Amino acid sequence: MRNSLACVFTAVLLILVGSGAAFAWDYSNDPYDQYGNPNYRYQGSSGTQYQYDLSRPADQLRYELDLGAQMRDELSVDPRRDLDRDLDQWGGGIRR
Repeated sequence: MRNSLACVFTAVLLILVGSGAAFAWDYSNDPYDQYGNPNYRYQGSSGTQYQYDLSRPADQLRYELDLGAQMRDELSVDPRRDLDRDLDQWGGGIRR
């Protein structure tokens, strides 16, 4: 049993390494791209772009750890943000 499990694990690992999947990184769901620039993935009805959709629990957790995104929100004077809030749209990490 133990040997067959090890063989299956090794085979899967070889397939992943051979396809390059083990070393590929998908930045489409990451809050930052491979160069450290914010990915603005959420857009409110006002057209304002945000890095995080705070109606999603996973984005809420990421936002709580992202001091840069919180700082952009604190310093933002964009009045369109209030329009989004009035429509119950909660974005975090506003685009400058």
